Amino acid sequence: MQIVKDSAIQVLDGRILSIGQPVNAAKVVDLGHALLSPMFINAHCHLGDTGAKELGVGLPLEQVVVPPDGLKHRFLAGLDPETHIQQMRHGLTEMLASGIIACADFREQGLAGVQALQKAALGLPIRVICLGRMTEGQNTAEIKQEAVEILEIADGLGIRDVAAYPISVIQELRKKYPHKIFAMHVSENAEAEKKSQRDYGLGQTARALDIAPDFLVHLTHTSQPELEQVAARKINAVCCPRANGILGDGLPDVSRWVATGVEFGIGSDNMMIASADMFREMDYLSRMQRGFHRNPAIIEIREIFKAATINGARALKIDRDLGSLASGKEASFMVLDLESRNLRYTQDYLSAMVHRANINDIRNIYIKGEKFV
Repeated sequence: MQIVKDSAIQVLDGRILSIGQPVNAAKVVDLGHALLSPMFINAHCHLGDTGAKELGVGLPLEQVVVPPDGLKHRFLAGLDPETHIQQMRHGLTEMLASGIIACADFREQGLAGVQALQKAALGLPIRVICLGRMTEGQNTAEIKQEAVEILEIADGLGIRDVAAYPISVIQELRKKYPHKIFAMHVSENAEAEKKSQRDYGLGQTARALDIAPDFLVHLTHTSQPELEQVAARKINAVCCPRANGILGDGLPDVSRWVATGVEFGIGSDNMMIASADMFREMDYLSRMQRGFHRNPAIIEIREIFKAATINGARALKIDRDLGSLASGKEASFMVLDLESRNLRYTQDYLSAMVHRANINDIRNIYIKGEKFV
């Protein structure tokens, strides 16, 4: 990943033909003094609670988002389906306006929840990777039946916790649907991680590896030996720093992930507790790492930017189209105004993207070569 100066992007049929000098006789769109950036990949979110913004701040994880009696689930139970769909659609439009071109949603509420999200996304140019989940507390036959119904229409499963369903059931589904995405929350909460170690002699991350997941989310309290297992199996990780912070669950040590060889993306997590703003996620994560380690050089800026773009695309298996600007990929990019009050006099563009830029600096967004904003 590099900054290319004084260049033109050639677009044909919604894809990048080349990056370099303008092509003779091509239609030219002069974007002025601007920085063109790939759009963001929000590798983990929950759009279902878009209508509950800032509900539950100051409460711990268990009281806010853990079913069946968490504040979030009580809120969702009181919504009529159409209102809920409109709220999720609003969340998707927020993402688009902030430069997010794709997201992975861990969709609650079973088959109906998946169908509601698909309705919410109709007609919008954001790619939604819908990862459904089954109702917890059912018997094995009921879990399997609901899982099959979900997997027939969803992109995969987004599992709340390694203890949510029998591992053998998820392993069976994994074999039956090898091309679907299987992802899981792990090691988010310190007490849950301690309980896993106490009851099984393993952390949640190691236990989750038994289902051969495509990616794991949080890993806030994953031990070094288990991180090494994740790296050895080349499984992607996704961190959600602002959500972990506001819930008081601790902060992910991504510099340790990088040193161990774990590739990671970034997610904004629940809409109720964190805005879908990858600029803020990158800035928070980068500053937190440097302050936590008391080392301003603990992690490279490009590692943070990659986490919000190409790494997230790889985790979601959409990197053939998105996550970077290169020949053959979708011509979907942000145009940041380098003459804005905020970005004028910038000396390091990559650092500015991670630490200084914000939504107000986006002058235009192009999706598949067409101006969207």
